[in-house]
Amino acid sequence: MLKKICIEGLFNKFNYEIELKNEGITILTGPNGYGKTTILKIIYAFAVKNLFFFFQLPFKKIVMIQENNEIELLKTESDTLKMKWGNKEPKIYRKSNITEMNKQLFSNLSYRQIDENLWHDRKTDSLYTTEELLNQLGENDPESQAKYYKKQMPDFGEVYLIKEQRLIRKNAISRRRKYPFYFEKEMKENFASTIEEYATDLFESLKDILANASKIGQELDSSFPRRLFDETESLSEEEFNKRYDVIKKKQRALSLYGLSATKEDSDTTFKEENATALLVYLNDTEKKLAVFDEILEKLQIFSNILNERQFVHKKFVISPDFGFRFTTEDGKELPLTELSSGEQQEVVLLYGLLFRAGPNTLVLIDEPEISLHVAWQKAFLNDLLKIVELRKVTVITATHSPQIIDIHWDLVIDLWDLTNGDEEVSE
Repeated sequence: MLKKICIEGLFNKFNYEIELKNEGITILTGPNGYGKTTILKIIYAFAVKNLFFFFQLPFKKIVMIQENNEIELLKTESDTLKMKWGNKEPKIYRKSNITEMNKQLFSNLSYRQIDENLWHDRKTDSLYTTEELLNQLGENDPESQAKYYKKQMPDFGEVYLIKEQRLIRKNAISRRRKYPFYFEKEMKENFASTIEEYATDLFESLKDILANASKIGQELDSSFPRRLFDETESLSEEEFNKRYDVIKKKQRALSLYGLSATKEDSDTTFKEENATALLVYLNDTEKKLAVFDEILEKLQIFSNILNERQFVHKKFVISPDFGFRFTTEDGKELPLTELSSGEQQEVVLLYGLLFRAGPNTLVLIDEPEISLHVAWQKAFLNDLLKIVELRKVTVITATHSPQIIDIHWDLVIDLWDLTNGDEEVSE
């Protein structure tokens, strides 16, 4: 995991040493133009192995200090980079060589070069300049790029970026075709709604979990008689009551989301003569319910936080039939894109943190305050601290909002303070 970032000559102006906070959340603040968002992009570029980004960025030296590694990147000339990590010999990257490597990468990903700086996507019939295509891959298909450059750059660890523009996702950049089609200048951008994508994502995840639960349940049920006859252990009434109460509590929690794979039997009571059978029953039921442990904890935090926000005249609902949705007071489904921008921001932020960022991931959040009411901004960091503890993630966020920070000024690193306010910034 990343521990410290050192940057020299960012924008040919700034030198920063940024040590991440032990609490798991580091807040970057500072005036416009000091590079808060750029620092997040630098980290992400290392993670997805986007060398092209560093040729475009004005800087002299970047050092990323991790628990067990240190990566040093120097810009020796405008078209030359030098990188060193671990005990390896430094690698030299030249812009011309990277451009040739990118051409091979593009060809392997179904892109065809039709001009010196123009590429055709055979799948979507879209046109890209080289820079557009690199940015497209960096944002929407970083895994392909990272896989291709696997031997060219060090492994950085998992990084998840929540961008400033997060309510819509760019699908493609296309130009209407005329002959010769690459001279056509008209451009049309296609977008997808992130909140709708996330609802579908949750639907698919719940469907997969239920299928897995069903498979485990069938396997246990089919072998129940044999395991019952083979069981030699027993259990006490006290142990039965303790474990059975936990099972009932979990079943009730799952039923709120339509996920209970085993029906609660309120009549099950302990009898000494049935102790062995009850032990096998408890073991099986616990195994069936264990499939839901991770998703249940995430669903509870997701729904609890959104219900605490008290979206005006709307009810938040989770179900394996549709993922999640909002309904009006009279029970009618409300299209997710008809939520206010602030409501969509809240849902998208929380979903990304809980469901898209895995354990031990470095999460980068740019301007979490966008479109959020002041009261929601003040609640954000407290909620984030809960999520950091639950998901075991580390967060770096860039913000202008004192309401986001609220009482957590001990988590702040101000870029203006790091430069002692000596730099003049031209907007």
